[in-house]
Amino acid sequence: MARKLLGTLSNLTVRKRVYLAPDAVEIDEIDGYTGTRRRVLLDEVLLVTLDRRRRWLNVFIWIGIGAMFSMPSMIMALSARAPGGASGAAFAVTAIIGAPFILVALAHLLVGTDYVTVFGKRTVAQMAFSLRKGRARSTFALVRERVQQAQERARTAAADGSAQPETGDPLRRLS
Repeated sequence: MARKLLGTLSNLTVRKRVYLAPDAVEIDEIDGYTGTRRRVLLDEVLLVTLDRRRRWLNVFIWIGIGAMFSMPSMIMALSARAPGGASGAAFAVTAIIGAPFILVALAHLLVGTDYVTVFGKRTVAQMAFSLRKGRARSTFALVRERVQQAQERARTAAADGSAQPETGDPLRRLS
């Protein structure tokens, strides 16, 4: 089975792509021009979570961009030198220019971002889903199912291995 892309997580400098391999969840982390690959083995997974959060920095950035683009018309509307008819038109222009940015910020506040996180013994894999909530739930269900299968195989293998007779400590046999 080839690797399957589960999701991504990006910030200003680092891009992470999370893949499902036959025996592990693999994380490709691209930082500038360098890339690293880490793995969370499915039989070593401790916890898989699905949660929804708000990225407050994104909300403030969208509101700031909206304010920056609508500021000239707002200044013109509030200026004492503006003719009487221009202030109403300036307020309309302010609303038209700033509204899309404010709407994006409000949409993010309402919808949020879903995160699927896979915790291993030494590594954490995290994926963010901003708009595709169904994909986040299906990714969570897929990872949870594969982890359960891998851990069940490991339990049965350990149970079969414990049924075999103990051979003793190999260091004692040497002495």
